[in-house]
Amino acid sequence: MSIHRRQFLQLSCAAMAMSVAAASGVALAPRGQRLLVSGYRDQATETQFGILVVDTEGQIKADFRVPERVHIADLYPSEPSVLVNSRAPGAPLRRYDFAGQLQAHLPVPKDMHLEGHAVFSHNGQVLYASASDYRRGEGRLLVIDAQRLTLLDIWTTHGVGPHELVMQGDDVYLANTGVRTHPDSGRKALNIDSMHSELVKLDGSTGKLLQRWASPKQALSARHLDVLADGRVLVGCQYQRKDARPPCIAIASAGSEQLQLLEPDNDWLHWDMQGYTASVRAFPPTSARAGEAMISNPRGHLLSHWQGATPALQDTQAMQYAKGIALFGNQGWISAGAGELWHWHNDELKPLSESVKTGIWWENHLHGRVLAV
Repeated sequence: MSIHRRQFLQLSCAAMAMSVAAASGVALAPRGQRLLVSGYRDQATETQFGILVVDTEGQIKADFRVPERVHIADLYPSEPSVLVNSRAPGAPLRRYDFAGQLQAHLPVPKDMHLEGHAVFSHNGQVLYASASDYRRGEGRLLVIDAQRLTLLDIWTTHGVGPHELVMQGDDVYLANTGVRTHPDSGRKALNIDSMHSELVKLDGSTGKLLQRWASPKQALSARHLDVLADGRVLVGCQYQRKDARPPCIAIASAGSEQLQLLEPDNDWLHWDMQGYTASVRAFPPTSARAGEAMISNPRGHLLSHWQGATPALQDTQAMQYAKGIALFGNQGWISAGAGELWHWHNDELKPLSESVKTGIWWENHLHGRVLAV
């Protein structure tokens, strides 16, 4: 049996990856396995940072250090690689293999800093990342070749302080937080008295503004979001003042120009949530839970379950430092606090691991994907 040169190179690369993974003591994940990925920081030093890839039982598949604190990490759709995105001033966008070897990086454009979130196009070839031009105080959307991490284009986000973004079809939904920051001041908000936040919908091919939804309250900052099964967008907000605890969950409908706050009369919920949300995740349209969503709240130590059709709160469960959420089918996985991993199924929340790795503290977001190769 003859082996062509391309086949030989593919087999050699696969064998090399297996050798590196075996030498590092990390178990290889089989094709088709559900995997979860998140950033973490070392509890003892608070200055060392890393990436963990685990399966849905909490078994570690990759564990490696990175230079800066991670805001989000995501798995590549078609290969065992990890996208790492930091909000640290000057930090580039980076791509690693599961052994922690740097495969590509994109230096941040001049006078800009990344805002911590990115999303792949549906074919996995293009990456969109939120950024800010801190001299102009304007939001930017970086359009990137996902494989090589080379910059293809830069679009305006038609707002200030862009954060999370999601795809629906060929369009991009993006939360403009309204918060202006500058590397010299860290993450301090510089414009609370004048800020205005909004959700925008952009054409994913041209960057053209298709629609915008204004935040209904000054200083209530749209931040995290996901698309519900019926096409509406569920938005998690963060209130930038300390004078009240307003509702911080909203929904955007096609026929409206303003975000609609959910549970506006539920004062106990607002008090418990402390005007803050972390991760917003909607169940996929193919799920029996389609139309529902989960939201984490590390400050209020809550995990909340929402019904988008009504729309209304279904229930809340206490969870210390609830952080990232990843959903597969009808089930959810939640990262919390010092390396905890929880499983949510049939309205029951159970711990999978008290700590998938000792001595760490999870970052806010958790991404899940089925390994394709």
